[in-house]
Amino acid sequence: MNKARFLSYIDHFNHKRYAEVMKFYHPDITIEYYTSFANPDAPPRTQRGLDGFLQQYETLHQFCREALEIKDFLLDGNLMAAEIYTEFHFFKDYPDFSRGPVKAGDVLVMTNWCIYTIEDDRFKRVRVAHFRMHDPRTARL
Repeated sequence: MNKARFLSYIDHFNHKRYAEVMKFYHPDITIEYYTSFANPDAPPRTQRGLDGFLQQYETLHQFCREALEIKDFLLDGNLMAAEIYTEFHFFKDYPDFSRGPVKAGDVLVMTNWCIYTIEDDRFKRVRVAHFRMHDPRTARL
C-alpha cells in the first residue's frame, strides 16, 4: 500500500465502482466504528468480514451521494493513518443513518481519522475515529 494506491481506492469509492473498492479489503476485514455521541450507551459497531459490508454502502448510497477527500496521510510499514474529509448529500429521507434520521436535502460534512492495518496490500483492520462536524454550507465536493 502507498498513497497513490490509497488515492485510487478513494477514486473508486467516490465513483461507486464497488467491485474495485472491494478488492482493497482483506476477506477477514474488521472495521471498528466510533461510539456515537448521540447515543453513547449504544454498543460500539464492529463489522467483521465482507458479508454485508458492500450491502451497507449500496443501501446508504440509495439515499445520498457520499464523497471522500484525503487530507493528512501517514504510512509506516503495515500501519496507515488518514484524515478523511467526508460529505453526505441526501436526496431521499433516510431514517436509519448512523448519526440519526436525515431528510432529503440535508448535507452532513465531517472529518474522521482512520487507522488501517495492511495485510497482503489490503485493509485487514480499520479503526474509525470521529474528529469533527463542519458547517454544511462549506460543502464543496
